[in-house]
This record gives sequence, C-alpha cells and structure tokens, in this order.
Amino acid sequence: MIEWLINNPTVFGLITLVLMQIDWLLTLSQEKERKEHYFKHYQSYPINTIEGSPAFQNSVAKRQYINPKHLIASVIIGIIVTFALILIPDRFSALLIGFVWGVYLIVCTQHLTNLTGYIASRKGLHGKLFLHQRTGYLIQSGRYFSIALFLFFLSILSGSEIIYGVTIAGFISSIRQLLLLKKVPKINQDDLPPGLNRD
Repeated sequence: MIEWLINNPTVFGLITLVLMQIDWLLTLSQEKERKEHYFKHYQSYPINTIEGSPAFQNSVAKRQYINPKHLIASVIIGIIVTFALILIPDRFSALLIGFVWGVYLIVCTQHLTNLTGYIASRKGLHGKLFLHQRTGYLIQSGRYFSIALFLFFLSILSGSEIIYGVTIAGFISSIRQLLLLKKVPKINQDDLPPGLNRD
C-alpha cells in the first residue's frame, strides 16, 4: 500500500485534502452538539469556542460548512504534499506520508472523542465546567503528547517508517498547542468563572 501511494502522489494529495475536510466537518459537528446540548455543561473563556485555531473560530461559531479560506488552504496543502512526495528521496517517502496523515488523523480522533463525549453527556451529567483557553491548550497538548509517546514505543517495536512519521506528527501537534498559548491572555491571579464579580 505504501509503495503504491509513493508511486501515486496525486492520490496522497487528494486523501490529504479529504482528511482536512473531515477534520472541518467533525469540528462543525462538535460545535453543533455543543450549541444544542452541551452548552449547559461547558464553556470556555475568555472566548467561548471549541476551535483551537484563532483564524477559524468565527467560521466554526457560524457553522460554515463551506468555508472558502479552509477549502483553499486544503487544496494548497494537498498540492504541496503531492509535490513534496514527488521531490523528496524515496527513503523519506513513508515518513512524510505518516507525518502528514498523522497530523490530521490524530486531530480527527480527538474530535470524535469530544463529539461522542458530548452526545453521551445529554443524560447523566450535571453541573457546568468553565475552562480557560490556556488550560484547554495545556490539556490538549498533554493528550497529543500521550498519544505521541504510545506511537513512539510502537514505532520502535515495529520499525515502521510510517509510524515514525505519525509519532513526529503527535509531538509536533503537542508543541503547536503550547505555541497557541501565546495568543491567549494569561489567567488572572484571582481567576473566577465568567459572570462572577471579582470585587
């Protein structure tokens, strides 16, 4: 299968584009569930969003199923990875495939985890969680890091180059969450949930 993909880089690019669209649709499904049911139990602050990337937070809030910015980015990335697979030495091809697909497959599994959790929480869950975005990024970084550690040991045991690529994707995803912290205000010393008086 890997050899076939290496010899058919256009398919690799197309599947990457499809994975990006699946990521987008899962994000919107998660937002739909949150707005219709889970809002009673969860709110992030200072911005109430489930979308980690600031560039797409407004679009997710509006549930834009066709987002031109995201679609164009998907096409461009699909083309870039296609040519990257053509141009790089063959010994790095499986690593590249694992890395690129790993980035999106890890994100999609996290969306599925959150979505199924939201759906399951329609009954049998009480109370409300106020989660500062900085805390949310730290939690997500820890999740990605844990997945990456598992993949790291799996890659050593298997010797699979594609799993090495997915492992790198896991660690990069974890680091990316930490970098996003810079765009979020720090947590106040007297941090209180939104709406409560700080006097």
